[in-house]
Amino acid sequence: MKGPDSPGNGPIDLEWRPHSGQQTTKQLATFHREDQRWAVQWSDEYNQIPGISQSMRVDWGTLNLRIRKPTFELAGLFTWTQTEPAGKTLRQWELFGIKVEADSPRPVIGSDIILSCTISRHPDTVSLHWKPRGLFQANRRNNTDQIHLNNTVYLMVQHVGAGSPNLYTWEVQENGSIVLTGDTNVEVDQDLHNKTYTVYRSVTGHSELVLICEASPQLSETKWTWRSRFQNKEKSTLRSELIHVNRSYFGNRLETTEGNVNDKNLHVRIVPMQFEDAGVYTCSTGSNKYVTIELITVTVTTEPSGAVTEGRNIALTCSVSHVTEPIRLVWINDEGKVVEEKNLMQTKQEDNFLQLIIAKVDGVRRNWTCVLFHQSTPKVFIPYYLQFKKNYTIIFTIVVIIGSLAVLLIIILAVVFCQRKRKPTALGNQSQKAPRSKRKTEGESHLYGNPDEIQQMAEINETPVPEMSRVAEYMSVSRKTKQEDAEEDIHYGSISFQPKASGGSSDNQASDTNLVASKEDEASVIYAQITNTKT
Repeated sequence: MKGPDSPGNGPIDLEWRPHSGQQTTKQLATFHREDQRWAVQWSDEYNQIPGISQSMRVDWGTLNLRIRKPTFELAGLFTWTQTEPAGKTLRQWELFGIKVEADSPRPVIGSDIILSCTISRHPDTVSLHWKPRGLFQANRRNNTDQIHLNNTVYLMVQHVGAGSPNLYTWEVQENGSIVLTGDTNVEVDQDLHNKTYTVYRSVTGHSELVLICEASPQLSETKWTWRSRFQNKEKSTLRSELIHVNRSYFGNRLETTEGNVNDKNLHVRIVPMQFEDAGVYTCSTGSNKYVTIELITVTVTTEPSGAVTEGRNIALTCSVSHVTEPIRLVWINDEGKVVEEKNLMQTKQEDNFLQLIIAKVDGVRRNWTCVLFHQSTPKVFIPYYLQFKKNYTIIFTIVVIIGSLAVLLIIILAVVFCQRKRKPTALGNQSQKAPRSKRKTEGESHLYGNPDEIQQMAEINETPVPEMSRVAEYMSVSRKTKQEDAEEDIHYGSISFQPKASGGSSDNQASDTNLVASKEDEASVIYAQITNTKT
């Protein structure tokens, strides 16, 4: 990592904020000038960090930092800070660590394996992916699932090594572009003699169990047997069923292959899986036992079942058939956050389930996922999508309300229209009955009752009539009759005139504003690959 280009002459501190832990800033070293070169003095914190002194050093006489064989724990933000003036940042580098792991170093053929790719810090612009590698892998039946949890993407591979190479590629993408990639080749143990392993299966439409056993033309008595986990508890021994003979339980869900795989392995396939399929599956040839598989099934049920109505409470239950090793059930929402979890131990407990109560469900919170963990590794996950049914009572109520408002609006408009139509007629009749008892003399002010009178007076006086901008309606016409006075008082409404404006418009000048995007200095990014394999 190259140091700052214009460092000045003052002392410079090298600081490190690791991605792991509490992300506290640590001062690693201080640089100061000695003649024309830089000298470094390492801090006490640097000497206390395990393994950092063996991998981190500074190029002699420079500010450049070099890390050999970086570990995942060294990922973080490295900053060169000028102390005079205090707090001035000269350069930053961010080192991202990538860790690739497998939960089994050499899985048995037909078993499952979990591959994980973890990044030390997960920015919003960065995404992790697993992909099958090679044309042969792409054309095979899909036996993988991916799940993203926190900073890790998990690839769950079922029936590893069953008929094809196990080559997988992991990718780190930033803004859709690949910045780092690597290949993982899973080495498979082909020897099934006296092997035992556990598999987990979800009870879904596409879930399947493939049983692989050694078969030979000289050994015609090779068979699979099944011991159920749901037999009557009062029986001292559990009844076994020969899968290749008895179809009374599995029926059409049981499939056998024609011929051998890899010239010696025989496939038996059960699809789709049911919760009651849990148990022990054993392949034997005569008195020799080859492989034993413990099948644990996981299912999700709802109460009430089927589509739900918005606003109601619903219970989601994630159940496991039985427990043979410590496991953990987790409910995760659509944001990837854990909302409920429960640890299950290897005991004969009856409550092998985790229930999630969702109060007043709505159309937003639809996606939920149940995940089964063994230690920190997810073994199976079941996504569940809530289906909602229409509430016809609410729809009918809304239709009635809208219809009532529409009828009310029509009535109001009809009344207003009738009132406006009748009002000028009544006023016109009253104006015709009003006697003109007094002559208008020259110089008198005139009150006109309608526009026709205005035009007539204008023609007599040969004066132009100003264009009316607005003619007011009669305000009121009242007639007051007195017994001792035969003369009537008539009150007319007023009509106002104003000359039409000659025109003119005010120009509204839009002010142009040039927006210039400010481009901040971007911190440099380094991706490092660290590959570990659990043993």
